[in-house]
Amino acid sequence: MNRFVPVLVVVSIVLIVPPGCGYQFSVEGPGPRIGGASVSEQEGPPVRLVIRDLRNNTFQGNLEFALTGYLREQFAVSSGAQVVAEDAQAEYVMTGEIVSVTVPSLTFSSGQTRERRVNVVVRVTVAHRQTGESLWTETTTGTGEFFVNRAPEVEARQDQIQFNRVLQDRALEQAGQAAAETLAAAFWAARDQGVFSQVRAR
Repeated sequence: MNRFVPVLVVVSIVLIVPPGCGYQFSVEGPGPRIGGASVSEQEGPPVRLVIRDLRNNTFQGNLEFALTGYLREQFAVSSGAQVVAEDAQAEYVMTGEIVSVTVPSLTFSSGQTRERRVNVVVRVTVAHRQTGESLWTETTTGTGEFFVNRAPEVEARQDQIQFNRVLQDRALEQAGQAAAETLAAAFWAARDQGVFSQVRAR
């Protein structure tokens, strides 16, 4: 009879738990910090930040809109800032530019490129909105990689060119997102060091 005891215990536990019972989680505060470190609470009002559209100094069309979107999304969840939509709501203003986009070759096979890397250099500056004083400037490079496909048939080469362009665009997206993550982490570090609270104290 002892062999039936564990089964009876399990059945009893299941019957005790009411149906439909579950846990609900809610997240408050500035969000998780990149790297897994604990979130530190900042005294006083939040860092209210507006992120203006980046300037695009490259030949990649509409890249400024995509990268600005990555910045706004990443800063909203992992920079310790409260990203706002209008200048009038902000205490600080971020401006910036896409400095360059390069696509160097990484590996070769039979004299042909097999793997390439996309490098996106982004520079941003945060200033106090009312005084115009620049408080923080950061430049970072985001990277993404992709393999180049080669078609042996002449009639298929055009399709391969288009396919490689899609791969490069995806790598460019990856590079832009990586740059946004790095900048958000650097902003958090500056925030923890009191770079922005100094202006409020004046």
